[in-house]
Amino acid sequence: MGAILWALLIRKEIYMEITTVDRPTKIQRVFDYMRSGSTLTAGEARKRFRVSNMRATMHDLREAFDRFDMNYAITRETRNGRSYYRLVRNRSR
Repeated sequence: MGAILWALLIRKEIYMEITTVDRPTKIQRVFDYMRSGSTLTAGEARKRFRVSNMRATMHDLREAFDRFDMNYAITRETRNGRSYYRLVRNRSR
């Protein structure tokens, strides 16, 4: 019984490595998309990246920028009742 449990733990560990290393996370995909200069709405993020909570994703991106001292900021523009998020490169910090 112990050997079976150990084998399952090893498989789970390998699976976790594969899913986090080989594939970019949702936040990485959103960042790559926005870095190209495109704006993103909550509906577009839901369709393209399966992001269910856009505000939380933008918050996580802002924290990552602060943590890694990256010169980016996220702005939110509202047009016709829709929020558009845009990635802006800061000149100095």
